[in-house]
Amino acid sequence: MSNPTAKRPRPLAPNVQIYRPQLTSVLSFLNRITGVALSVGAIVLVIWLLAAARGPQAYAVVQGAIASWIGQFVLFGTTFAFFLHSVAASGIWYGTPCTA
Repeated sequence: MSNPTAKRPRPLAPNVQIYRPQLTSVLSFLNRITGVALSVGAIVLVIWLLAAARGPQAYAVVQGAIASWIGQFVLFGTTFAFFLHSVAASGIWYGTPCTA
């Protein structure tokens, strides 16, 4: 007979073993991530506007940073995040009725 007091490893919860990401959970996660990216984009926009208000030298510095490949990448990422956040993640999928 086996020893009933012997330590056995505790099993994981069943939902951890059989969990499969659903479309709504993935879109919710994407919606949160794109919201953070849009916040960063808003900060960049404020920096750009403040530089324009300070004068041509400050504006030239910020414009040079935006014209670099990193700045272009940030602008593209912000545009893509805006599309996902406003249209794909919240606009289309959350607006459709559940069929399950």
